Amino acid sequence: MSDKNPRDEAHESSEQSEPFEEIDFTSSPSFQKVFKKTRRKQTFKYVFIAFLTTAIVITAVIFGSQAILNNKINEQQQNSLNETVSGANVQISESYYHHDMFSVNEETKYRKQLGDRYIIWDKKTKRIPLIGKIETVSQGSGMTGINTLDKEAKRTVRYNDFNNEREIEFYYPDVSYSPLPKELDVALGLETDKLIEIAISFKQPMTLDQLSKQLGNKNVNWLWVDTTSKSKKEEINKIKGDSVKTKWGEDAFGFDVSGDLPYTTETGQVFISNMKELSNSNSTIKKALKTIRENTKNSNGELLISGAVVTGTPEELERFKELKFIRATVLGATIDRY
Repeated sequence: MSDKNPRDEAHESSEQSEPFEEIDFTSSPSFQKVFKKTRRKQTFKYVFIAFLTTAIVITAVIFGSQAILNNKINEQQQNSLNETVSGANVQISESYYHHDMFSVNEETKYRKQLGDRYIIWDKKTKRIPLIGKIETVSQGSGMTGINTLDKEAKRTVRYNDFNNEREIEFYYPDVSYSPLPKELDVALGLETDKLIEIAISFKQPMTLDQLSKQLGNKNVNWLWVDTTSKSKKEEINKIKGDSVKTKWGEDAFGFDVSGDLPYTTETGQVFISNMKELSNSNSTIKKALKTIRENTKNSNGELLISGAVVTGTPEELERFKELKFIRATVLGATIDRY
């Protein structure tokens, strides 16, 4: 006989016939709305973090690369000072810089002074990369020289490829040549309104005080300091062919002078001081300075001048024709005065 209550039996019978159903919260509209909102926030958060990180990285790269490039530009400008002690009658006119993210292009113009006028002599473009060495991309005067045998001048004449003007050169005092150019005569026969550049080479080097008295300063633009050693000139003297025995103007060491102010021993001391400073970072200048010191042993350490660049009209250059200490004269650039 069973002790179960009829109600309990009925309840148990009901549970067995109807299984338990779980409630699905994820499919409810309210849950889906909350989930989508949370997912959008999370996506926005990730996008914002990625954007911020990218912006920080790009900013760091830009500012970092520009800082490195600016340091390279400063070094390049420092190296440009080397050109203040070489290049006969050539001066830096101005420089422009064109920036991008990973390199800078430097465009530099050079000029020459003829009388009271200036002409653009050269244009050089250098690429300054973020990584790697600075390289010359183009040069207006040509990456290599253009030499032409001039039958009238009886020598090889070099022309500037940028403006087709004649390049100047100097003749060493203690090297033999045949013949020696006397192109000042040509200059004096040109039209009276011409401005002319002449490179003059001396028979013997002179100190600045000696030169100031004999050459003067009027119409004198630049003075040549010979930096070739005696042993090297002995080798040069054995070479056949005068065209390779001269000193090209662009390779010559020296300094600018003013036609309005006399130059003195102190002027040479400034040049030597500049050479000393630049020699710390330039081996060519260091070697040239050593030769200068060797060459001045017989002049009590005074700087010796072996040539000059003079400019002006034929009338203004007339006075140089009578100077007996001049060994050779080479015609350079010529322009109309008006």
